[in-house]
Amino acid sequence: MSNPAIESSTTEPEMASRTDMPSTGMFVVQNSTVGNVPEGCVEVYMSNVSSQYPDDLVSQKAYLTLSAIFSGVVVPVFFLIGFSTNFVNMIVFYKHGLRERFNLCVFVLAFTDTIHMCGIFLTYVQSPNSLIVKALTSPETTTLGPVMRAVLDYKLLGLSGFYSASQLISAIVAFERCYCVVRPLKSHTVLSTKTMAGIIVIVCVPAVAGYFVSTSRWNLGCIIDSATGSITFVPKASRFYLQNRQLVDAVNSIMQGFPLPAFCITIVTVMTIITVVKLKQMTRWREDTSTAGRLSTKEVTLTRMLVGTSILFMVCSTPQIVVFITGLFVPGLKLGGYYHHTYSVGVKIYETAALINSSFNFFVYYKFGTKFRETVDKMFLCGNKSSGNKLEHTHTRMSGFSNGPSVWG
Repeated sequence: MSNPAIESSTTEPEMASRTDMPSTGMFVVQNSTVGNVPEGCVEVYMSNVSSQYPDDLVSQKAYLTLSAIFSGVVVPVFFLIGFSTNFVNMIVFYKHGLRERFNLCVFVLAFTDTIHMCGIFLTYVQSPNSLIVKALTSPETTTLGPVMRAVLDYKLLGLSGFYSASQLISAIVAFERCYCVVRPLKSHTVLSTKTMAGIIVIVCVPAVAGYFVSTSRWNLGCIIDSATGSITFVPKASRFYLQNRQLVDAVNSIMQGFPLPAFCITIVTVMTIITVVKLKQMTRWREDTSTAGRLSTKEVTLTRMLVGTSILFMVCSTPQIVVFITGLFVPGLKLGGYYHHTYSVGVKIYETAALINSSFNFFVYYKFGTKFRETVDKMFLCGNKSSGNKLEHTHTRMSGFSNGPSVWG
């Protein structure tokens, strides 16, 4: 790492005790007594790290173990699943045509989830406490690898902002489906593909840019305890942050605080409830409504599929909301607080939920999307195309949708 200088502690006195990067909850503490000291590490005398949070419900040892499992097992596994499934999603939706409004939305959703997965993987892959690093290097390794250093030096932590973009797109898709169900005759004229593309750009670009501004508030500093030889990586205030404190704090409170995820989950929840209620009414009244005034079989099935992805989103977003709300009532539940380790574990939990949300949309699409399933089967089961088509037609008739158009038609 290039000159990880320590900023004056008088400007940000609380930062010296922080052991997580606030933007992503990244684990950056490595205790060791070996002499492999990173370049630019500042020598200080400090008390034992394990005694810094005596009232914490989670011990230092348990926290280090959970962090190692998260960075060395959870993140790589979900990265492999999420990257591959979202890559397939993008290929399928591109084949179906991005001129259709829905295909465009879910293509961009898959793209943002892919970038989010890459950002998380780059952030954690070479964390000093990662099981992968421990398996490939000496157990006492404390230096950050070249990938980790590049992420920090070039401020690539801002890639996490693509998950905020993903949350916003999920809210947009939920609104789009709700509007199609409530106003089926106006949906295709009011919400054109160009209009939807403009909304996505206007909403997502500032979200991603704001995250890069927010994460630029940190530099990574290194200190070594002269008494124990332990090495600690701590986030320190960057020069950019010190010069633009009010702007960065305002952006940070929106991007990494409670408002954005709460807004998205509220929109998705409300729109999904309205959609489900209206869809049940339309199903009940189907025989009494005119053909022009009701949804086609394609739209009904598509809406049910989007309800599935909305439910997945709501379930996976709940841990993040719980952590934020709990922090409002428990003052010590924060970075550097009395319950620092408990908070950090909570961050790992909602980051795991975010990884699940970014990885499992493919399985919902495959279960409910007839044409999506057909396209995927043709891509990976070319040798059994004929038998696969026969089985698909049989499955379609059994599902009761054989008389209607394709889900993605």
